[in-house]
Amino acid sequence: MHERWFWWACGAADGAWNMAADEMLLRQAASRARPVLRVYRWSRPAVSFGYFQPYPSELASQYELVRRPTGGGRVYHGSDTTYTVVAPPDHWLHRARASEAYCAIHRAVARALGQPVTLLNHPPTSPGGAYDCFQRPVTGDVMAQDRKVAGGAQRRSRWGLLHQGSIAVAIEPQRLAEAFAQVFGIEWELFVPQAEELTLIEQLARDKYARAQWNQRIR
Repeated sequence: MHERWFWWACGAADGAWNMAADEMLLRQAASRARPVLRVYRWSRPAVSFGYFQPYPSELASQYELVRRPTGGGRVYHGSDTTYTVVAPPDHWLHRARASEAYCAIHRAVARALGQPVTLLNHPPTSPGGAYDCFQRPVTGDVMAQDRKVAGGAQRRSRWGLLHQGSIAVAIEPQRLAEAFAQVFGIEWELFVPQAEELTLIEQLARDKYARAQWNQRIR
């Protein structure tokens, strides 16, 4: 049995726009009624950092900085592959336990990598506080021997499930789509954002993700 998902391959954008696009997809997930896989790039070197992390001011002179709506650690963007999965609230990915959904998505990422990789099946001993995502593997991350090569962070809400992921190497978007199709049995439909969706992205980018009140707030 096949699922129908939307497929959205984006061009390069700044961090605020990228995070706003993900939030737009999450907010409208229920009305869309199908999952979306979005693959995207960054218009300049950037660091995204987790919702609960402190603002990494020491990196501000070298990178564009943006706080994600999901948790996790700092991720350096430029040569990586970034993607987002958004599932509506009635989809099995949203209903599944967080660990199950995380591992399911990462099985597709592992297929796309096409090299001997495994999913970490035990929680490592790791420090808390400010940390880089790829220096702190967690259960379900994609590992090549002892090196983390793909990770992600999730957020669940009444709108649905948001999974934001990063793969340490560049992968062709079509290769990632093919791997997801193989693992989940997906039939793709091209996602074309409508005018009102683009307007919401621009509003969220301007009024939230580009503002110091969001990025530099102290928790």
